[in-house]
Amino acid sequence: MDELNPTIKERQIYHEMKLTPAMVKSIRTLCGVCLRHYVETKAFKIAIVPNKDRCMETCTVC
Repeated sequence: MDELNPTIKERQIYHEMKLTPAMVKSIRTLCGVCLRHYVETKAFKIAIVPNKDRCMETCTVC
């Protein structure tokens, strides 16, 4: 996903989810292990952002 040039569909999704530009820049793709870490810390807001092509992406944390 290209944060600098989101498609119309991505912009609609971001608008519906009320994401600010700063939030869009901080979107991460997480594997199950990293997701569990984020959930357990309870310091982050976690949301599922639909991917336009519905493919699996590489975890951006590990």
